Amino acid sequence: MKKLLSVLAVLFVLGTTNVFAFGIGIQGGADLGAAGAGSAAVTFKLDTKPFIFAVNGAFYKDYVALGGTADYWLGTGEIAGPLNYFYGYGLNAAFGIGNENLAFNFGPRIVGGLNLYVLDNFLEFYIQAAWQPTFFILPKFDFNLVNFPVAAGIRFWL
Repeated sequence: MKKLLSVLAVLFVLGTTNVFAFGIGIQGGADLGAAGAGSAAVTFKLDTKPFIFAVNGAFYKDYVALGGTADYWLGTGEIAGPLNYFYGYGLNAAFGIGNENLAFNFGPRIVGGLNLYVLDNFLEFYIQAAWQPTFFILPKFDFNLVNFPVAAGIRFWL
């Protein structure tokens, strides 16, 4: 019985591996609205859904933040050959520490960019920019309209 269940489990896994693919990658960038801010992130995307998730770190002169984004691509299209565009919206949130303060912020995102698939769609190179107005909860309530993160990255499709 164990052998039969093992064979069925292996056949199930092999049969579903081609149902979807996922991309995992890394990106680096900067925040054009915050002086001295650089960022690094790990990204994840399924090929069957227009959602893209990232876990990122932002590094300022005397402040470090850990956060995430969740974007939904409203549209994509081909520009020429393997070069494509995308645009959409999303959400962001981050928790940070620095200057003897804790900070928490969140906000919406409007994102757009270009991506290029190579090596039979195994590698995806991309650049993107977002407008990301931010609400600060800690250390005090505040709002920043001038927040434009830009990033470039690579995703491996498995």
